[in-house]
Amino acid sequence: VVTAGILLGGEYLAARYLVTRPPTTPNAKRTLVIGVAQAVIQKFKILHIVNHVVSGVALYYALASEQYYWFAVGLICFLWTGIVGVNVALHRFYSHQAFKTTKFKENILLFSSVLTSLGSPAMWCSVHRLHHITSDTDRDPHNPKRGALKTWFAIWPPLVIPKRFVTPFIKTPLMKFVHNHYFVLNFCILAVLLLIDIRLAGFVYALPAIGCFHGAAAIGVLPHLQGKWQLGYRRYNVNDLSHNNWLAAILSLGEGWHNNHHANPGRWWQGETWWEIDPPAFMIKHFFMNK
Repeated sequence: VVTAGILLGGEYLAARYLVTRPPTTPNAKRTLVIGVAQAVIQKFKILHIVNHVVSGVALYYALASEQYYWFAVGLICFLWTGIVGVNVALHRFYSHQAFKTTKFKENILLFSSVLTSLGSPAMWCSVHRLHHITSDTDRDPHNPKRGALKTWFAIWPPLVIPKRFVTPFIKTPLMKFVHNHYFVLNFCILAVLLLIDIRLAGFVYALPAIGCFHGAAAIGVLPHLQGKWQLGYRRYNVNDLSHNNWLAAILSLGEGWHNNHHANPGRWWQGETWWEIDPPAFMIKHFFMNK
């Protein structure tokens, strides 16, 4: 019953929320309106609520059965999904095109990005590019001045995403398919894992996705806080409030060197000293980047 409900819910959400709205702005030919504050947030709330429920049940059964190896499985999956799916794929490869790779490895990156539950490359990267050109202004979706908790939990105002930010990520049939069927894919993956074992669904998919959500939220908030809540340091005098932040680096698995990144957004590495540990750069250099 739960599996059928998840599948039906996924189909409904995909049909209702994943379709990009038609242009309605005065510059309709140049912009594409995506209802982030309403549609996108609602669908992600539902997906992550499901992830939390599945994770809670999976944790209970793992503890009740004293099968503690599931925690090692969950940690390994989180490290892969967070480092490769979010940081390497969505952020450095798709958003900033910071390195080139083979078609086979690009497909690995695309599949890994789906497992993050953060959105298709078209959705996630277009919002991220808007963040870079509007950092710490009223148009910045990640601006913590509206409230750190609002930013953390993606309670954003409606956004107008320039069309040029979206079209690069829906040009190929595969990328367009992932964008149009993102929620169907996620709910199908979750349903298949549930049919096998609730612990598999929790520790392989749901718990890593929750970690990715909070890691991405940490990057949107912590390096941009000001006043008594400001943490970190600035190496570059850029036109925003970005700071390098150790806590954000830990929670996001290596993306916390935010001031370095905002000064050099097209660079595939962020850490500039031995102690600015950068696991995504290691994966890019040794596994994904064309030599």
